[in-house]
Amino acid sequence: MNPMNRREAIRESLLDEAQGADCLMVKPAGAYLDIVRELRERTELPIGAYQVSGEYAMIKFAALAVL
Repeated sequence: MNPMNRREAIRESLLDEAQGADCLMVKPAGAYLDIVRELRERTELPIGAYQVSGEYAMIKFAALAVL
């Protein structure tokens, strides 16, 4: 899946739902909050937003630096 193609991500997620997925996962979450929002508008499935280690480290160091 092309990470720069929002429509493809939505299409693939909805296809997963049609094939019987119990939930949808978006990762890395921080970079794709627009995808999370659009999926929430289009499906009733639970959506997991997964933060990868790099995102976690940035949040942690920003909090320590009081940014």
